[in-house]
Amino acid sequence: MGTGLAEKQAGAGPPRTGRGRWLALIALGCLVAVYFVAVASTHAALRASPLIWADPLPGRSGGLGPITTAERKWIGPVRGYSRVLWASRPGGEVAVGFEVHNEGPVPVTLLGLALPVYHPDVVHVFAPAGAQLGNSYGQMKPFHPVALGPGGTMAVGLTERLICDPTVRLDARMPGDPARTSWLGDATSPVIVRYSVLGLTTSQTVAVPAPLLVVQPYRACK
Repeated sequence: MGTGLAEKQAGAGPPRTGRGRWLALIALGCLVAVYFVAVASTHAALRASPLIWADPLPGRSGGLGPITTAERKWIGPVRGYSRVLWASRPGGEVAVGFEVHNEGPVPVTLLGLALPVYHPDVVHVFAPAGAQLGNSYGQMKPFHPVALGPGGTMAVGLTERLICDPTVRLDARMPGDPARTSWLGDATSPVIVRYSVLGLTTSQTVAVPAPLLVVQPYRACK
């Protein structure tokens, strides 16, 4: 009888591991799903505040100033902007500031921000001159990576230089003064925010409510 019991036990073989493997795969799948849900929820939860400031830089304004009533009448109605500036010539610099909010469930690290880089064939007014961060306009420092926890807020800023796009410059110099009534406007929204979350580096296009609009007439590029 003892020999038969031993033979039965030997025939049973090692414990089955298939169920353990499936449980491990299910657990791994759940972790991956949670990871991507966290990343996606953070991507959907980055928000920008309306502008805190929008001003020409002292000493570097270069023909950049508030738009006049006559200039507003000339370009027609514009709506949805916190402020409209007029650039009588290129070269001036303007600074805008706003806050970035992390409304997601996990921390993120802000790595950079900038206005979108448009296709070379698209006419634009702004050229990047720098990014900053800090608590207020007078306390801004050059941008560096900064952690932003769930519910966290950070004041950031952009400095943009007014330029004459080559296409605009060419049009403005054509005979017959075709640029007499032409103008170009560029707004400080949206902003591309680059950040890392849970080890993944990505970016998001964030709209800034009521941005700054800068209007530059073609004739300024002659």
